[in-house]
Amino acid sequence: MRVSVLAVLAALTAPVATAQAGDATLASAGNWDLKRSDSDATREDACLLTPKTPSRIQVTRDKLVVTGLPKNAIFNYQYRIDDKPASTPAFPPSTMQSEGLIALDGDALTEILNGRRFQIRILDKWHEAITEDVDLSGLKDLHGKLAQACT
Repeated sequence: MRVSVLAVLAALTAPVATAQAGDATLASAGNWDLKRSDSDATREDACLLTPKTPSRIQVTRDKLVVTGLPKNAIFNYQYRIDDKPASTPAFPPSTMQSEGLIALDGDALTEILNGRRFQIRILDKWHEAITEDVDLSGLKDLHGKLAQACT
């Protein structure tokens, strides 16, 4: 049983390393780096913001994306900004399911950019939890520089 648990953990962390590997760092602030990337998860965006610590989280001009999730296996997700109450559990649409990602935009992104800490808990269809917890210091400053640095 231990071998299979370790194999699952290795599989879940593999996309984290590839999401940040090989990208050129253009600027840094706080816990975040501004990187140039051609990642599939960001498609049209040439640049993205990533935490300096290993994470599945990437921020583009118009959304926060949690990448590297099991495709067609996300049951629901719930996020929390700072010490505010957690969001209502949400079921991802089929496009997010098929791509294996969670994307937050609009008012949610604005709240995240103004926050200090972001946590997201994702349950897969087997009710195994995937949790990300990141320090948001420096994110808002770098997000403001994103359009200038990556046109």
